[in-house]
Amino acid sequence: MNYRHAYHAGNFADVMKHMALALCLTYLKKKETPFCVIDAHGGIGHYNLLGDEASKTKEWQDGVGRFMGDEDMPGEFLPYWMQVEDDLARYQYPGSPTLIARLLRPGDRLIANELHPEDVLTLEKNMASFTHARITHMDAYECIRAHVPPPEKRGLVLIDPPFEKKDEFDTLCTQMTEWQKRWPTGVYMLWYPIKSHLPISELVSAAMGLGIHRTWQCECLKYPSDQPDTFNGSGLIIFNAPFTVPESIQNIFGYLKTQMGLYDCRSSWLTSA
Repeated sequence: MNYRHAYHAGNFADVMKHMALALCLTYLKKKETPFCVIDAHGGIGHYNLLGDEASKTKEWQDGVGRFMGDEDMPGEFLPYWMQVEDDLARYQYPGSPTLIARLLRPGDRLIANELHPEDVLTLEKNMASFTHARITHMDAYECIRAHVPPPEKRGLVLIDPPFEKKDEFDTLCTQMTEWQKRWPTGVYMLWYPIKSHLPISELVSAAMGLGIHRTWQCECLKYPSDQPDTFNGSGLIIFNAPFTVPESIQNIFGYLKTQMGLYDCRSSWLTSA
């Protein structure tokens, strides 16, 4: 699929993913005890929206760019927007490691992982000011295996593959079983693209089969999911979804659809809420 993120930073899929991420972390901070976040596919951590890659696609203009100047945002959108507003004014966009690091408290930890040999060096440079962040350079699934469960016993794992491998969906189905065995109480946020030929139903069935408490799915679509030869949308599966997060996202589906010109937003519980 070749989803090198510099071309897509700040697009509609990023808005949904990072908004959900910000809401999850905000909820986790309601307890005083520290937690750990693992970003398994960290990328470079920060993106120039006027750079060659982003300028070529201009996807951010129909994503996060649609919110510039809006003075009437719903409260559920603000935990995300407060982390990106200043960057956007400079035509920059924070990747997930930066967004996470900004939301963490001094006692919390971030493990940001990146496999690409050049990107991990850029990630280290971009994250140097965050003393509670550790950068690792390894396969994403090895990183998760090496760090769950974390000593804190609380936290979140973000899985955001580039989907460049044809068997990525099969790999995810296998890996989910291992996550359930190693850390069944952790919050896992799994992002996936929606294209007509991808086996999304198999991924969803595998997620349901794990039986993890509060497994929730949401999707945002630019086009009908069965439209051929296009990137139709993206989805999230959240295991152990924090209380209030699904409801908060559902509350602003209409706002997101209007602002970004989406075809549809939809959600469902895959296991008991």
